Amino acid sequence: MKWLFLVHRINTLNSKERVLTWRLTKKAGAVLYRNSVYVLPYSEECLEDFQWLAQQIKDNKGEASIFPVESNSREEDNELKRLFNSERKKDYNNIVESCDKFKKRIGKYNSLLAISPTKLKKAKKDLQKLSEVFSGIKKVDFFSANGYTEAKNAISEIKALLQNLTPNSEVSRPGKIKYSISDYQKKVWATRRNIHIDRLASAWLIKRFIDHKARFIFEKETEIPDYAVKFDIMGVAFGHHFDNCTFETLLSSFNLKDPALQRISKIVHDIDIKDNKFESEEAAGIDCIVRALSEYMKDDHKTLETGFILFDSLYKYLGKR
Repeated sequence: MKWLFLVHRINTLNSKERVLTWRLTKKAGAVLYRNSVYVLPYSEECLEDFQWLAQQIKDNKGEASIFPVESNSREEDNELKRLFNSERKKDYNNIVESCDKFKKRIGKYNSLLAISPTKLKKAKKDLQKLSEVFSGIKKVDFFSANGYTEAKNAISEIKALLQNLTPNSEVSRPGKIKYSISDYQKKVWATRRNIHIDRLASAWLIKRFIDHKARFIFEKETEIPDYAVKFDIMGVAFGHHFDNCTFETLLSSFNLKDPALQRISKIVHDIDIKDNKFESEEAAGIDCIVRALSEYMKDDHKTLETGFILFDSLYKYLGKR
């Protein structure tokens, strides 16, 4: 089996940077293998997660390297799998414990003792956050760890409990360098194949607000021509920097302050960076739609064409709110 190892060193005494790195590795589902060495099973998505994490560490003056490694035996694979399953089991147990505390907090309310609108709103928001945490754990449960069913059932109990306290089932809605747009007209813009949220949204942003006559190339990084303006690629100006995704970097780089674009950037950030920084309520739905488009089209240009309709509609809709 093939694995990915991230070896890093944070050259700062700032605990904030260390905590941020820990949170991002946890969000990606990585497991601490040795001191300062994290591991993930090999996949394109896991490689990308490690690449952006490595970029962020380097942006903060640290050091990071990624090593793809083939295991030597089934025993080594099983040992690593046990590490992952142990961590995911702990995560699922934490969900169950949180649900138990949740039930104690709202369990006293019923048809005879009404819950206030404010407390009900907070309870529903807390449930949404807990469900998002559970979904995040499930997404990085690479080897089907024990505890999934118990955690799922615990959340279902909370949902049923809240359902009985409300007349319906609805949950309340609760790069620093500046560039000139005039210097980036009629350009060929290039990024990696198999586009997802950040590359798709960034291409839409480029076409609609930066370079109306932009042409796009989707290739392996090693095959992208030098004349193209590269975006969402490691080490380029228009890519991930600090905790910003490429879409955010483009907004900042070209000084685009449209409120609707700012709202879209929060959605893209939460999907791509996976840190739920902005708690975008639209993120999960948009993520699902874009993944479905990419898998169904199997052609980046076709995905882009349909994705433009999605983002045009989203931009118009958010602009009215």
